[in-house]
Amino acid sequence: MVALIVGLFCLATVRPSFGSEVAITYPSNGSSVSGTVTGELTLASNVWWDELEIDGNAVEYGTFSSFSWNTSGVSNGSHVITVAAYAYGGSSPLGTSTVDVTVANGEASAAATSSSSSVVAITSPSNGATVKGTVNGTVKLGSNVWWDELEVDGDPIQYGTFTSFSWNSETSSNGAHTLTVAAYAYGGTSPLGTSSVTVAVSNGSSGTTSSSGSSSSSGSSSTSASSSHYSMFGPGTSLPSESGCVSAVNASPIAEYAPWNENDGTGYNSNVPPSGGVPSYFYANVGGSELPASDFAKVDGNYSGTTDDLIRITACKWGIDEDYVRAQAWIESAWHQDCAAAHGGSGCNEGGDENNPGGNPSGLPSTSITPNGVFSAFDGFGGLSSPNHYDSWSIVQNKVYYEWMSWPMMEESTSFGLDYRYAEMRGCVNGDQYSYYNSQSSSSGSDYENAVNNATSNPGGSSKISGWTNLQYLAYGCIDTHYSGDWFSGEEDSYLQSFLESLSSAPWPGGRT
Repeated sequence: MVALIVGLFCLATVRPSFGSEVAITYPSNGSSVSGTVTGELTLASNVWWDELEIDGNAVEYGTFSSFSWNTSGVSNGSHVITVAAYAYGGSSPLGTSTVDVTVANGEASAAATSSSSSVVAITSPSNGATVKGTVNGTVKLGSNVWWDELEVDGDPIQYGTFTSFSWNSETSSNGAHTLTVAAYAYGGTSPLGTSSVTVAVSNGSSGTTSSSGSSSSSGSSSTSASSSHYSMFGPGTSLPSESGCVSAVNASPIAEYAPWNENDGTGYNSNVPPSGGVPSYFYANVGGSELPASDFAKVDGNYSGTTDDLIRITACKWGIDEDYVRAQAWIESAWHQDCAAAHGGSGCNEGGDENNPGGNPSGLPSTSITPNGVFSAFDGFGGLSSPNHYDSWSIVQNKVYYEWMSWPMMEESTSFGLDYRYAEMRGCVNGDQYSYYNSQSSSSGSDYENAVNNATSNPGGSSKISGWTNLQYLAYGCIDTHYSGDWFSGEEDSYLQSFLESLSSAPWPGGRT
């Protein structure tokens, strides 16, 4: 369901009212409003989900018959409230209801401008301050802010839900730079408000121009970790660009704690993009029965760095908690992407599930990696004893036997392996596996669907598992399915228990950073 919702956040056109499936009953058309407006509406029985828009910008979606809108995030004057109603799986509304209102908050709550103190305010550093080295800033957020983003000269540096930030000013040239924090509502793509300060960087001769490349391959320039923590984003949340995530991680690189990935004993470095990029057969065949191919359209693994930096870039790009990635990579491979046998050496720490299954999949396209329509690249690969037929590869052990189109990138590149796996997880979180789980079991499909809906409408609410929020329930289920292939329906297996234990104890290389 939510897979169809994601694209709707780009809408910027106010819809006229049509159909009888939805009606806004409060506020009334032409009324004057201020402060937080609690709206009410009626929905027809065939409505599966609905979406609230303010002036054409998506603000809230789910299955709701009431909504809350904080008008302090917009200017005084005329604004348009629209609610669109959809059928199950629908991407075109069954009907819409629109009312025009006048926001009148008085001078004290005038429109959000370049500095909206009621929504967001940078409290340090102060405007005009001279800074050097690592700048530790603080931010004040309004109660309606769900997430915020730090930009330096317009480039994204950090996002999450934070009231403090860390910026390494040595990644920028000496001179004037502008720090901006933008604040967003849940699911919002247009900021409720922004706050900006201009500071003077004065690092002496060490001040450098910000790099536009990928993360350092050695991480030796700095061992400090960013004070930001890439957290779990709910279904349908707008995500940052890969380039923005690379820039953010570049600002605070972490040293290499898994050096075997940068040299498997033969000099081969796995922590770089796949050689030759990602071939067209990947995009043409990825997804299959579980997820739409569109969920993988941005998978390229086109970033390099230390193992932990690659994990953070991936977490940032796909809106996955970075410790979830660390913990899953730990229980899958103990952070090993290295396979010396593939590069002229001996031994392979990356391949798993040897001889399971014990044959090649048939009926595959005849390409350079599937001669004669058979994935014979598994036979005797890299000097390994034949037949080896490893089922799983990469730092997170994706089942290449079934996902043949990811070969050879999955074996070659840590960044590709991570990028692919957590695109897969983002699709699960967004609700894109409903048809797959429902085809296995209607009860599994129903529980998964409920998990997506609950994490969408009330992510911090209590789930049916004591101590887990709705968003944790959904995320942990999407972690577990990587092992089981099934929806867990709240039942912890040994894999999920191992994941949660690792999440708690942080046994991975370098520990919790």
